Amino acid sequence: MKRLRPLDFAFIFLFTALGAFLTAKNLFRRGAKVHVRADDSEYEYSAKANGIYKVQGAIGITTFEIKDGRIRIIDSPCPNKICVHQGWDSPLVCLPNNVIITLEDEEGEFDALTK
Repeated sequence: MKRLRPLDFAFIFLFTALGAFLTAKNLFRRGAKVHVRADDSEYEYSAKANGIYKVQGAIGITTFEIKDGRIRIIDSPCPNKICVHQGWDSPLVCLPNNVIITLEDEEGEFDALTK
């Protein structure tokens, strides 16, 4: 096996630092509003409105929580509960119940506009 050169260490450090930065940025992300698409309905909540909410999906009721500008699904009627195990993240998706919950920043839904 070849020995690592100093430039190799620089690249390893750079990519590790970049990965840590992007992970930390997503972990501490706070939004301004919560957008919920459930079956054929759409709802919007303030991300500052801490509480537990319920929406009717295709196969039953999905319960989600808004707390300190973050969102998570607490309960859903889907068989595997994959959406519940997603934790505090965005977007949250429950495919069997046709529910999508996203957290939108203060700037709006667009990162950039082009001509």
